[in-house]
Amino acid sequence: MKKSIFITFALTFSSCVATQQDMIILQSQIDDLNTNIYTLKKNQADLSMKIDELNRNLNSFTENSKDLNIEMTKLSSKIDEYINLTEKKINNVAKIVDEKSKNKDEQSKEAILFYKALSLYTSKRYELSINELKQYILNYPIGENIDLAHFYMAESLYEIKNFREAAIFYSKIMVNFPSFSKKEYVKLKYAKSLLEMKDVKKTDEALTYLNSIIKESPNSDEAKIAKEIVSLHQKKIKNKEIKDKK
Repeated sequence: MKKSIFITFALTFSSCVATQQDMIILQSQIDDLNTNIYTLKKNQADLSMKIDELNRNLNSFTENSKDLNIEMTKLSSKIDEYINLTEKKINNVAKIVDEKSKNKDEQSKEAILFYKALSLYTSKRYELSINELKQYILNYPIGENIDLAHFYMAESLYEIKNFREAAIFYSKIMVNFPSFSKKEYVKLKYAKSLLEMKDVKKTDEALTYLNSIIKESPNSDEAKIAKEIVSLHQKKIKNKEIKDKK
């Protein structure tokens, strides 16, 4: 009986001891769990802060990206503008070069035609010279040698004794090219062309020009020739008057 009570007490005591140990272990586990929960909460808070910071950075990056895109768009627009402007300049330069090339070719043609006519004149092939000079005057009315073209045209016509046409071209030189270097010579040849027409009215005009040369350029070679022509004309008039009286 005593032995039975002892066993029962032992089992009860053992059960109580086991329960206390379990409680200690359980409490320890609860403490660990609480610690873990605290750590997790702290980590969660840190993670939340990092996420917030990341969101802010992301928003900032997004805004910066937008700004960058705007700047890139502006830059792209400027580049397109610059390219268009450059292309226009290149095209303009190309046109200018092309025009200059054409002008150069045209100037070469002009010079060739004029000097061909001049060569014919100097070799005394006046008819051929006249044909070339006509082409020059027709094709290059404001050409570089247009005044000389008129001059050699007048001279060629004078040489073949076409005094009427020669007078017309000498007259054109005086009217259209007042600063022509051989102005007095042109006046003299114009007067001589008029005299060759054997027309009284033309003769009076010729004498007017000859006297203007004598007055305006008294020391020139043209003035000496003009004096001789006027003197001869006066002698002819006197001789005619003497004959008429007889």
